[in-house]
Amino acid sequence: MSFPKSSESIYSISPYIGGDVTPPGFVRRVVLASNENPYGPSPAVKRAISEYIDRLHCYPSGAANSLREAIGKAHDVDPAWVVTGNGSEDILHLLARAYAGHGDEILIPQHGFGVYKIATLVVGATPVYIPRVDFKLSVDAILERVTERTKIFYLDHPGNPIAHYLTNAEIEDLLERMPSHVLVVFDSAYAEYMETDDYHPGTKWVQRYPNVVMARSFSKAYGMANLRLGWLYAHPEIVDPIHRIRPPFNTTGLSQAAGIAALEDQAWIKHCVGLNKENLSWFENAMNSLGIKILPYTSNFVMAHFENTQEVYHYLGKKGLIVRPMGAYALPEYLRITIGTAEQMQELVATLSLCPHL
Repeated sequence: MSFPKSSESIYSISPYIGGDVTPPGFVRRVVLASNENPYGPSPAVKRAISEYIDRLHCYPSGAANSLREAIGKAHDVDPAWVVTGNGSEDILHLLARAYAGHGDEILIPQHGFGVYKIATLVVGATPVYIPRVDFKLSVDAILERVTERTKIFYLDHPGNPIAHYLTNAEIEDLLERMPSHVLVVFDSAYAEYMETDDYHPGTKWVQRYPNVVMARSFSKAYGMANLRLGWLYAHPEIVDPIHRIRPPFNTTGLSQAAGIAALEDQAWIKHCVGLNKENLSWFENAMNSLGIKILPYTSNFVMAHFENTQEVYHYLGKKGLIVRPMGAYALPEYLRITIGTAEQMQELVATLSLCPHL
């Protein structure tokens, strides 16, 4: 029996496996695998969801006008330059579909977010990987791999699973030297957690350089991962093809209403980011006391090095603590650990202190 075949590039894609997976024998009790906000969304978001229930039979706004206006107000940007999507992953795929195809190349940082490769292969383009030195990217390493076939550069800003970022000075150097035919995509999903003077999420770069796009998410600091809501900010000339190919209702009315409520409660975001900072600092000290090396961090997760990674991973899982192994990112000796509540991090450290595989 024969079946219709998909595009050949599709068969080279390994299905994305998220942190929601609970392997056999594990107890799913404390999940520190998906970089979620452990405190959830703002109470205002929960009220907005409750109030929207009686409208579930109605189609949402296809243009998400009210949400785009709320994004514009919160981030001081023109709503006409904003496109909303079904999570930032949707945005990354839409950009690849609009700006790359067979014979083209897309630049991807080594150990970068897995969706970059998937979005590249789906459109038949070729992924070109930019090596890191000591887990860091350099402007020269990026530019050395740009060719006439390069259409997109996905810049994790900061990265996931490696929480490195290019400083403002490095970004300016990069954009001044980057050929104008390359679309530079700032994936700023973790921007809310960045509290350093040498970082900017991307809006000012979009306004200065017509080949720059910034992608953002409501899944992390905003605590709305289940509602699947993201957005991009780019020049109208860049936005126009995106509107032409995106599904007409790619963000639900429920997620739009929740997004508006979330944007209006920035105090909640500051509260959650502050707690994350406290718990992250405590966890770093605790891991040091156990002799466990972690990579420099900037977001709401750490990468922890273990000699016996799989053994530690399974030990924690059987104790009810789910973390993320990084073998799929060519980092088999690391586990990515989300920063949860103070109580969750204390339990994790106490469990690790008894682990026979350290």
